[in-house]
Amino acid sequence: MTGVGLIVSRFIGLDFKVGCFVGLIGVLFCSVLGGMKSVTWTQVAQYIILILSYLVPVVYLSFRLFTVPVPQLTYGSLLQSNSTKAIAIANDPQEQATRALWKADSDAVAEKLKGATGAAKEKLTAEKKQLDAQATSPAKEGATVENYLQVPVGNKMWNFLALTFCLMVGTAGLPHILTRYYTTPSVREARTSVGWSLFFIFLLYFTAPAYAAFARNAVFTNLVGSSVDKLPAWVNLWQPAGLFTIVDKLKDGVVQLADFVVKSSDFVVLATPEIAGLPFVITGLVMAGGLAAALSTADGLLLTISNGISHDLYYNVINKNATLTKRLIITKVLLVVTALIAAWVATARLGIIVEMVAWAFSLAAASFFPVLVLGIWWKRANRPGAVAGMLAGFGLTLYYLIGSRFFGVSWFGTNTVACGVFGVPVNFLVTIVVSLMTAPPSQAVQDLVTSVRYPKSGQAVQARVSFGAES
Repeated sequence: MTGVGLIVSRFIGLDFKVGCFVGLIGVLFCSVLGGMKSVTWTQVAQYIILILSYLVPVVYLSFRLFTVPVPQLTYGSLLQSNSTKAIAIANDPQEQATRALWKADSDAVAEKLKGATGAAKEKLTAEKKQLDAQATSPAKEGATVENYLQVPVGNKMWNFLALTFCLMVGTAGLPHILTRYYTTPSVREARTSVGWSLFFIFLLYFTAPAYAAFARNAVFTNLVGSSVDKLPAWVNLWQPAGLFTIVDKLKDGVVQLADFVVKSSDFVVLATPEIAGLPFVITGLVMAGGLAAALSTADGLLLTISNGISHDLYYNVINKNATLTKRLIITKVLLVVTALIAAWVATARLGIIVEMVAWAFSLAAASFFPVLVLGIWWKRANRPGAVAGMLAGFGLTLYYLIGSRFFGVSWFGTNTVACGVFGVPVNFLVTIVVSLMTAPPSQAVQDLVTSVRYPKSGQAVQARVSFGAES
């Protein structure tokens, strides 16, 4: 919803908060009118737009700078160029003087922090963090190009591996992804679908580092050193969104790198074509891709949330006699309500949105992934074990998430974003122990597991129906 608000506010000129709710109309149009299968096909179309809009700018820039239209092969050279430019910028006396002024402001805020409490302390802490970012010289960052690819050591390595693990297994447990498999007619075709999905996702993620390198180079080349009175056109177009601002701290009329105050990096992918001076048609294509990405993600999430509450909670727990029509009405109402809440939250511009995404992956990893693995590859796993394992994994992860984020809890120096690394093994252990202590699953369930492992023609659909009845 944040992405939708940004794009609408940039192209239509509406206020960001209004843009979130205007964009909501598009989200609801894609979600309310169809069901799981229609949303899946809509997402296919949206992905085609998304991947084209994502690849075209960096391919164009790679060809323009290196005459090689494969950015994944050229951005290494660009990292070296960025490193050289960062060192030159850091050694510029004007840049150093600008950062000294930011440092003085940071020190002043640090003095105020000593006597601050509650909300005032939190606000001052956030302000100091921003000032410190402006005061820090890029010399250290740009000193060696290997800095971007340097292998972390010690606690940094542990957190790197822990976060990677949570993102990896968390993806396998995300509910809005799991529900996609109900749109494939068999287990065999589901596996084929996953293979193709991974390929297309690879195209996107493999390009992300190149996108970052080209965006950084564009800022170094087209913004730093320009006149404050004659800023590039993209600055005036994007500055109203409130994600960055240009502050002539030194009052010298020249934009230093430290004058570029980035409050949120959400605009980088969308604005890179304009920052690099590419034709407007490419900018429009990127906007279409960004909107497609936002709509695609929102569609799947909203449908999963509303269906989960309507079918799993209302129909299976509260009212098992509810008619199909009543369940559909509840689903659509919940979908609209959830979408409105999402848009309202997006208007708050939460500074922890990246953390929240990581938390979602960790919670999904700790609650669903172990049960999915054991349910398929260990026939002795049963319902009591699965329920106990999910509760234990989810509960422990939630405890560490809240404790480490707000109350100083720390196990092995693990960051909050990797909180699922503790819940996953606990889930595995509890599921195994409880399953062994309780009755084994019925023969029908064990036969189902076999059919999932070794799908045969025509067997998988019936197996899925049997699974629904048995579970």
